[in-house]
Amino acid sequence: MRDMQSKSLRPEIVLGITLLFLPFSLAAQVNTVEFGKNRVQYEKFSWKFYQSPNFNVYFNQGGLELAKYITQVAEEELDSIETDIDYSLQRRTTLVLYDNYDDYKTSNIGLGIDWQNAGGLTTLVNNKIPIYFDGNHNTLHLRIRQGIARILTDNILFGDDIGEFASNQALLDLPKWLTDGYVDYIAQHWSTENDDELKNAILGGDYNNFYQFAFDKPILAGHAFWYYIARKYKPQNVTYFLYLARLYKNLNTASERICKKRFKDVLQDFMAEEQTRYIADIKQRRNAPKGKLSVVEDLTKSDGEFGKIRETTYDYYKVQRDW
Repeated sequence: MRDMQSKSLRPEIVLGITLLFLPFSLAAQVNTVEFGKNRVQYEKFSWKFYQSPNFNVYFNQGGLELAKYITQVAEEELDSIETDIDYSLQRRTTLVLYDNYDDYKTSNIGLGIDWQNAGGLTTLVNNKIPIYFDGNHNTLHLRIRQGIARILTDNILFGDDIGEFASNQALLDLPKWLTDGYVDYIAQHWSTENDDELKNAILGGDYNNFYQFAFDKPILAGHAFWYYIARKYKPQNVTYFLYLARLYKNLNTASERICKKRFKDVLQDFMAEEQTRYIADIKQRRNAPKGKLSVVEDLTKSDGEFGKIRETTYDYYKVQRDW
């Protein structure tokens, strides 16, 4: 493995770095600046980069130690992500590091591309990963994994060449919740936070079908779908499912190969089975606090429509008689 090293940018490549951070639009490559999209930059960044065998991490003044940490994490996590996706990084990848969220928000990278959001997935800009540190190393760790997973997923679906990417993206019309959910699943297969959020969504009674769920909470729905595929149809079939969808450009064909049923039927099974699983979990819980009694009522409609689950907690008192 080559030694990681920090480098200052030479004057002759300043123009190149400037162009590197210009917005890029696949739909209209000529107009790279959109009116009304300018962001006020209160600070002029002096960019340097720290290099490792597979990553260039760009950082500004004072960010060297954090850049070293991010580079180390990215290199350590790369192998496991490549194994899950069954695809290897084809060239050195760029991460653009900001010391805090305010710097991240005022950056002009990605103007015209809706990439900056406070939560959700780490998003790419021209095959670069913008990332910021909010003081939480676990969150930073997850963002790094999400960024690497996004690059590998986009490469395997659409190719790593700009022209190839554009043409394949036009031909391969996969739902965004499906691909975003896959990236989130690869970054972190599941967590208690995911499970609590899914339980609230499934038992809340707000969604009559999966498509309503995916429209309202696309990343959670997509992530939960792939976790469901892993549990019911084996973990190795997660990436194979996506591979078949890309190969045949048809989700029904992929679904029938893996699940032996049409895609819409798999989604319907997901909603029904997850609801059944969470209802059973609530009924079987034995860890209610002392002095509390939980009563679970199934309010599912008789016509099979997904309904609500109501859990009511009552206080009760122990009375001691002296006789």
